[in-house]
Amino acid sequence: MTSQMVSIDGEMFWQYSLSRYATGDVAPLALLLQDQHGVNVNVLLLVCWCLENNIIVNLPQLKDVIEAAAKSESELKIHRDKRKLANPKLRSTVQSSTNANNESSASNERNAETYELLKTQELALERQQQEAIIEAFNQLDVHRMSAQPSGDGTRILNASIAAFINVYSLRENSEARSLMSQLVSQLP
Repeated sequence: MTSQMVSIDGEMFWQYSLSRYATGDVAPLALLLQDQHGVNVNVLLLVCWCLENNIIVNLPQLKDVIEAAAKSESELKIHRDKRKLANPKLRSTVQSSTNANNESSASNERNAETYELLKTQELALERQQQEAIIEAFNQLDVHRMSAQPSGDGTRILNASIAAFINVYSLRENSEARSLMSQLVSQLP
């Protein structure tokens, strides 16, 4: 087995994240892990990238990456909650259930525009957080592992997933581990 130092280009990782997030059930699984288990989706996408590229990130390294993300996480969470509350589908459901559906078509359109603006702003915040994550990652002594072909089609177990499960305290959480397994199974 040989190793090679690794760094990530921010634009490449952003494009990877957009592509991976839009693949299969990655987005809903990632959102469940975020909303129900406190996982940072950008860190999750970084671990996915590591898994796909046979890059090992250990627990202390992953903690450094999460610490870099934490600086913007509270602002992002506040903005995410604001965007969720502005969701026109949620608003119409709440209004229908309270029989207060008197909004005009123009008001509904404004609500939809506000929601879209909030989504755009949230993406910008996500990208800023990714830049901090990539900056932290690129300062780590991280290596790509290449194994000699085994010929039997088996894959090397990547310790990055174990570090991720441990850092987010998911080891004893069967639901979260199941979500992780489902998500990882969708990676090429």
